[in-house]
Amino acid sequence: MYKNSNAKEKSLGIDMKITESGNSSPRVFNCKGHEEPSLTEFPSEVLQRIFSFLPYSDLFSSSLVCRMFRDNASVPVLWKKFPIPADEITQDDGLARLLSVLKLPRFRTMQHLDLNRVYMAMAKKKKGGKNRPVLADHSPDDEAKFLEVLEIASNLPLTRLNLSYNDLPSVFVSSPQFLSRLILNIPHVDLFATCRGQGASSDFIGNFLDNYTEASALHTLNLGGCDLNAMPTNLVTKLNHLTNVALEGAFMTMEQARTFLVDMAKGSKIKKFDIGCELIVDKDTYSDVFENLDPDLVATALNNLEHLIYNKLKNSKGDCCDFPPDLHLSRFLQEMGRNTKLKQVEMEENNFFHVAPEVVAKAFNNLEHLEMKTNPYNTSAQIVATLDLMAQKTRLKYVLFEYEDLSWLNPGLVARAVVQVEQVDMKCSLSQAHVNAILREIGASSRIRRLNLRDNDVSKVPTHVREAAVKLLRREGGVVKLEQKGKKLYLKC
Repeated sequence: MYKNSNAKEKSLGIDMKITESGNSSPRVFNCKGHEEPSLTEFPSEVLQRIFSFLPYSDLFSSSLVCRMFRDNASVPVLWKKFPIPADEITQDDGLARLLSVLKLPRFRTMQHLDLNRVYMAMAKKKKGGKNRPVLADHSPDDEAKFLEVLEIASNLPLTRLNLSYNDLPSVFVSSPQFLSRLILNIPHVDLFATCRGQGASSDFIGNFLDNYTEASALHTLNLGGCDLNAMPTNLVTKLNHLTNVALEGAFMTMEQARTFLVDMAKGSKIKKFDIGCELIVDKDTYSDVFENLDPDLVATALNNLEHLIYNKLKNSKGDCCDFPPDLHLSRFLQEMGRNTKLKQVEMEENNFFHVAPEVVAKAFNNLEHLEMKTNPYNTSAQIVATLDLMAQKTRLKYVLFEYEDLSWLNPGLVARAVVQVEQVDMKCSLSQAHVNAILREIGASSRIRRLNLRDNDVSKVPTHVREAAVKLLRREGGVVKLEQKGKKLYLKC
């Protein structure tokens, strides 16, 4: 904890009372007493270029050296990505203090602004011996200050704004069109849990979606944790006009979800869809709403995206073989192996146990980006089938191997699979047999262009094999580094 507010401000680089040093620049002398050239003699553009490499704490310290340093270290372009700790400032000193910080000239070109929890939508109060979420009670003065904060935000060149957990429904009541314009004019907006709980309204979400057009700047929207079930279905489908959508833990009706997926299957503009590990909840059954829909519809719709994050078993306990077969997952993977637009999936926390190895292999090899990690829900047969098909025919361009132990896999199989992928990152310990096999397999017909073996020693690989592999990896401008550390040699890209 900080002993006083001054120390805190300086550590955050937002001191409101920067002391102006004298006009004279610091003088520097060498050991012979001759005056050395001073940094203050550099042109402003050179000094600002130097300052651009400093962390914010050092940049702030530099501004205290002299007036010239202060002027050059405070130019807005150097502070455009500074992470203002708005939540911390508001909790400690209130919204008035946050306002004074946001008004500092150095922040007028701010690109990212995190206002998460500065005007909480929900508060926890003891009632009947239990902590229950209730609507927060804000004073008119707090609401006016929060609106002023949003007004400042609306005049910044923001590319991302985080308004999660704030009481936006109450702001919408007093300034509906202003809130809509603010959200639609920023490319990336986070609204996680801004309308959740008894009494919360999603009208402000419906309002800006209704006003959304192709000319709107908004393309990435996080509505996770929001109660969307009261919104008109036609407005929910407008989410398909965005590029990136997150709905982790949101509440929907089954009809909303069905219409949303039907529209997605026809031709969605969504490229990245994030459901995370808190599923979209059916407001009537409190279960995964997609599980209540036709598996063919879900499979077709989700395969019409480019990047999907969907983990159903993140918090589940028990052995994977004890879970019943996941029919929706099987149908989804079958479709992915046959006809998909997906390039990357993050679905490690799903029960693949009952899915046939050939189905998993075809699905994963039909992607462009694959991360193979230790996963209790994958079988060894599925991993072998995936590598076997990878060695024969794959669309993959990047593969990350992140296992604790690969010794059980045949070195020849691993090598044949690895060299058929353009970029491979081996974030695991390999046996000497695996290292030798991979480097020997690299040949003129290999697709691999970048291989990172990380902390695996290649010093025991025959010199002619190692040199031939490095030469082939460097073709077409590939960058390969051999790093010597003691008696060990590492190959990295």
